Amino acid sequence: MKWPAWLSVRFLRTPAAKKSLTLCPTCGQEMRLVDRSSMSGDDMRSYRCDRCQKEHIVDFGIATWKAMSDARESDK
Repeated sequence: MKWPAWLSVRFLRTPAAKKSLTLCPTCGQEMRLVDRSSMSGDDMRSYRCDRCQKEHIVDFGIATWKAMSDARESDK
């Protein structure tokens, strides 16, 4: 297949990079995982930045086990 003459590389855009939840909001460096908990029904993870020594808690939404439990209960 031959491309049209008006279509060139300048019209082909790459999608924007996704925002990383594991980058430190203070200094922008990659953080490491310290703790992971889903007992409350939400997937909560604690990350620590080695550069600025701050700990950040990130909520990744509903936990998988909670979604499956709710779906099982709604089927009854």
